[in-house]
Amino acid sequence: MKRHSLLFLLFVSLALTGCSDDPEEATAETPTKEEVKEEKATESMLNHLKDISLEVTEESLMKSEPGSMMEDLDYEEDIEDLGFNTPELDSGLKSQLPEKLEELTTETDDLETIKKGLVSLLASPHYQQIIQGAKSYEPHFEEPFLPDPTRMENEEETKASDKAIILLDASSSMLQQTDGRVKMEIAKDAVKSFAKTIGQTSEVSLVVYGHQGSDSNAEKGASCSGIEEVYPMAKYDKESFHTAVDSFESKGWTPLAGAIKKAAEMSSRDDGTTTIYIVSDGAETCDGDPVQASKDLIALNSGHAVNIIGFDVDSEAENQLKAVAEAGNGEYFKADNPEELKNTIQYEWLPSALDLAFAFTMAPDGWDMVAEYKNADRYPLELWTVGRKEAHRIIEAAAIMSENEWITAEQYSELRDWSFQRSEAMKELHYTMSKTNREKADAKSQEIRQRVDDWVAKMKELRKERGDLW
Repeated sequence: MKRHSLLFLLFVSLALTGCSDDPEEATAETPTKEEVKEEKATESMLNHLKDISLEVTEESLMKSEPGSMMEDLDYEEDIEDLGFNTPELDSGLKSQLPEKLEELTTETDDLETIKKGLVSLLASPHYQQIIQGAKSYEPHFEEPFLPDPTRMENEEETKASDKAIILLDASSSMLQQTDGRVKMEIAKDAVKSFAKTIGQTSEVSLVVYGHQGSDSNAEKGASCSGIEEVYPMAKYDKESFHTAVDSFESKGWTPLAGAIKKAAEMSSRDDGTTTIYIVSDGAETCDGDPVQASKDLIALNSGHAVNIIGFDVDSEAENQLKAVAEAGNGEYFKADNPEELKNTIQYEWLPSALDLAFAFTMAPDGWDMVAEYKNADRYPLELWTVGRKEAHRIIEAAAIMSENEWITAEQYSELRDWSFQRSEAMKELHYTMSKTNREKADAKSQEIRQRVDDWVAKMKELRKERGDLW
């Protein structure tokens, strides 16, 4: 009986032990939900790191994700070149970084995985923007003005005048768009090109109207009286002329008659001939009589002429502009789009021997190439800059891990070497992209120079056929 009683007590004891509600004993045998979640998060993070590429190529950087701790980094701050100064870690980043680094080194001691972890935390968020900017670069040189008199319907040759006054309409209607660009921008580009050519043989002046006040009735008076010579009559100087063209914007009404009167006053100071070139997209809106103003100008000197380019005008405005040109012994040209404007705002005579001798100046020169190379190098240099800053962040992170003994001294040394190598790879990629863009600039420059040379050859042949002596 005793033996059976002991066996029964032993059985009950074992059963009670197996059903124990002691939380410590349960924890020892079964993982908690928090432990399971933490383990899954670790596995998820490490799996994410497997997808990170440590290559430094255009393709890999285009696919790279911003570092999780760098998403708020401002673009202008990132590309700012600090020269020889070593960039310091942002105070907020410096305070938050140790916790992330401890997590990383707790989860893995594999050096390649740590590198990927550092990139996932500290990579610049602007690689895609920079590389896209570099890849989309196209050189922009001033287009040479190469008038072709063989396009003329009228075979008579017109002699160049002593002086040229360009009247440019800057009324509010020039803010409209054509072919996806603001008409004022197109007109300014055309006038810059035009002035460069006529400036070879004539003194040039630029008068702008419609650029003051606004198109409201309240400011009509101020706008209609706002006619200004922004480039005084002088020899053509590219820098000064471009500055003058860029000094105003389209704003107000259209005092066409007042602008012609202004040109008449200017041309009355000299005995020589003056040709007026008007670029406008509309008719008079300031209650003046531009036809009479054109007649009055010719009355001062029959050698003067008023030529008008009507840029994207309606039929009513075109009729008025034609009448103005006719009254001014000039011609009216219609330009419905940027290409037509480029083709019509041109001389209608064969260039002189002097024009041809200086034609080489219409192709990009050394200073033009220096300026264009600067544009070509912009984004590649930004890549090098952000790459250097990223390398410094990685070195700082490696130092934090080393100081806290989360990595070995050997690992710290290898991480430093790797960060320098990554920075050098960014530098080499910068050179490659810069070389590609400079070659684009060289090719465009050569293409323009070839067009100028072909034009000179054609004009010389036409002058020879005409019987001119060189």
